[in-house]
Amino acid sequence: MIRQFLAFAALAAVLPAYAASEDQAALDGCIAQWGRATPFKKGTPADGVLSTGVKVFGLGHGTTGDDPATDRPRLVLVRPAVNVMGKSTIRLVNPHGWYCFRSNVTVAGKIQIDAHCDAHIAAASEQGTAVGAADDSNKGVAVFGALRISRFGCKAKN
Repeated sequence: MIRQFLAFAALAAVLPAYAASEDQAALDGCIAQWGRATPFKKGTPADGVLSTGVKVFGLGHGTTGDDPATDRPRLVLVRPAVNVMGKSTIRLVNPHGWYCFRSNVTVAGKIQIDAHCDAHIAAASEQGTAVGAADDSNKGVAVFGALRISRFGCKAKN
């Protein structure tokens, strides 16, 4: 019994550090993809985290995104979104937001990303995967579903 408790305690101590290193690896990947355009250097931690959650057969969170608009660049990690046979919307409202997606997965469903026109979006991996599906973002995995990005707040060009 004591051995099991110690093993559980050791695992509980290691998992947060592992998750933090995975998050930082994702952020570093996004920073590399943005290149010189980004105001962030490799190793910069996220200013905020959006947890998008899981939606299966229409059950779960439908819309996520509570990142506030700021007057300075803000690095935001967007945790994986998983959608199976439903529709999820991720709303990114900060025009100064630099949104780094760890990954998105949709199976026979739809993930809609509504982002401010000036927001920057990247994914931890360089390529997405679409099987019998549409992935406008090329930043996730879509199997018989759709992953789409729409922009709002764009200024009309003269």
